Amino acid sequence: MLAKTKVTELGIYRRSATVTRGGEVSLAEGRNVLYVSGMTNTANSGSFRLKFPEGVAAANLQIVKAEDVEGFEKQSTAIQEKIVEIDYRIETCKTMSELRKTNGNFTGRSEVSVEEQEKYIDALPEQLLSLHRQIEALQNERKELEEKLSQAVTEEGKPLIMAEIYSAGNVTVPFILQYEETACSWSPEYEVRFSNEAEPLEVSMKARIRQSSKENWLQVKTTLYTGNPSVSQELPEMQSEHVSLYEPPATVDRTPARGEAFGAAANAMPVGMAMAGASPMMGMMGMMQMANLQTAQAEVDEADTMTSFLLPGFKDILSDTEGNIALLQSFRVPARYQVLAIPKLSCKGYLTAEVAASEWPLPSATAKIYIKDTFAGEVYVDADTEKETFNLSLGQDERLSINRTELPSKTSEVFLKNQKKQVRGAVIRLNNSSSEKLKLVIKDQIPVSTDAAITVELAESSGGVPDRETGIISWELQAEPGKAEELKLSYSLAWPKDKKIVERKTPRASAPAPRLLKFCPTCGQPAHARYCPNCGGDCTAG
Repeated sequence: MLAKTKVTELGIYRRSATVTRGGEVSLAEGRNVLYVSGMTNTANSGSFRLKFPEGVAAANLQIVKAEDVEGFEKQSTAIQEKIVEIDYRIETCKTMSELRKTNGNFTGRSEVSVEEQEKYIDALPEQLLSLHRQIEALQNERKELEEKLSQAVTEEGKPLIMAEIYSAGNVTVPFILQYEETACSWSPEYEVRFSNEAEPLEVSMKARIRQSSKENWLQVKTTLYTGNPSVSQELPEMQSEHVSLYEPPATVDRTPARGEAFGAAANAMPVGMAMAGASPMMGMMGMMQMANLQTAQAEVDEADTMTSFLLPGFKDILSDTEGNIALLQSFRVPARYQVLAIPKLSCKGYLTAEVAASEWPLPSATAKIYIKDTFAGEVYVDADTEKETFNLSLGQDERLSINRTELPSKTSEVFLKNQKKQVRGAVIRLNNSSSEKLKLVIKDQIPVSTDAAITVELAESSGGVPDRETGIISWELQAEPGKAEELKLSYSLAWPKDKKIVERKTPRASAPAPRLLKFCPTCGQPAHARYCPNCGGDCTAG
């Protein structure tokens, strides 16, 4: 007995899904052999569970193939027979059409009267058109059958659950089939909308759902979970720590024995020489003004070990498409807006929003930025920062024009100190072309000495605040509308005159960032931050 099922509910995790299917079967009293269909080829076959009402017991459950089931009727065979029949009818219509055309040629045929020829020719177009329409209808029918054949072959290739069921009586009962679907996942996406500097950011968290089970799930109850059951849930185990006194190794004066000198010399040879003749290693591969469409949000539950989002209503989750998008929740995030510019690197200003990490309790993901309903680009929101705040770029701010001019350096010798001294500087000019006041943060820098013989002294900074560790000079100011601002920066550099100085950029070592892997070790997708935006796995090197 074959029991068909239909998807009724989905629980989708970051890298898999729990599929719940429902069905109904008529059982006879005593033993029944049931074949339950519905599991996909991409399902974890070892994860299935069958649920029946009380009074129904199972003695044997196993996965089987449809071809191994005695008496299993293949729909694909009957569909193939229909396709063969349609092909024959199409070929017959084409032959009839050619015969009609051939019989319409009366050249050299004196036995046919003129009246008969005219009558035949008058009727020929309508006959050919009728045959053409028959061929077209048959071809459309064949196309539909080919789609059904493909679906039937896919269904027949799916695993079946053979269940030996014992029933207390002759009953028709509902049942449930659940299993883990590996070809399903979801990832978060954000829409961030900036209205004005007096309003908080409007953030919408959306979910992009992907599934490639080759089956469309129509009108199903859907819940998304932030967790990932495929990630190992083993508890960490602490190892013992031992402490002991350090004892230096004894020094032994030993002359190498005969033959050892050559071996030691060979071991000390450069790798390129020692491996001469070996094959080289291969390198690593490395419009109209419209109102925004309002969509019902998900019901959020944070009571368990992971957050769940119950989507409103029933959803169609189609296979092999990028269009399964659902709105999870919307919220407003307080932010401190300012225009950030680093003229030494780029004469452009960027509108930024400084957000408290505690106000953004969501995973890192890509965000689409909208400035007053105008799309301004995409940024990656790295909300997994260990800092209290993080900056979100809202795009280039064209209200501010910036120009930075390097001043000519002046070098002189200080004879009493036997030093060379060089004075350097720059002038930064700002102009607010808008009609409103702008909050600005401007950054520049001076070198940081790593040698006691080299001294760097800040001479002028127009009120900028220096960071002695990094050499970064920061200005926070209000740019009045239509008014130009000028910031001056100058410093001196002194070093022994018989020496040369080398200037290079070095990474800040006071707060080392965790080393990020290029690809997520859990799902293999490109990694951009500590936590993978695709599956939520940790992308830091352990």
